Formats: sequence, structure tokens, C-alpha cells
Amino acid sequence: MEVATQDFYLTAFLRLNGVVLKDLREDGRRHLFVFEDDKELQNLKRAYYFNQAQVDPLDFKRSIRELKSLIMEG
Repeated sequence: MEVATQDFYLTAFLRLNGVVLKDLREDGRRHLFVFEDDKELQNLKRAYYFNQAQVDPLDFKRSIRELKSLIMEG
């Protein structure tokens, strides 16, 4: 099963934590980031939205840059 989100920063966080981006879809001017839905993804989303996640800020910045590059290529 797939799960899609428009949340750019959630996507950067998930990728930083090793979740593989399955697809990138355009939805008008926005992008949909598609992942395989599993327990790990749900746990990471929960940690993200409930402010329980901790990341290295420089790694997060790198993940954001990589994601922006991926969008620009598409």
C-alpha cells in the first residue's frame, strides 16, 4: 500500500531517516511524495507530528537540498 503527502519537510525528514521515496507526482503546481506505507513510516510520521523526533540540523538541511534538487529535475 502507498501513502502520499504534500508535506515537503515531512518528506525531507522521512528520507533523512532512510525511508525510500517511491514516486514523485505532479499535482498542478504542487508535488505529491509517495512512499510505501509500513509500520516504520507510521512511527516516523507520529514522531514528526508529535514533536518527538530529533535530527541533526545539518543533515536535515542536506536532505532538504537533495529533495529540492529532485523536484527541479522532475
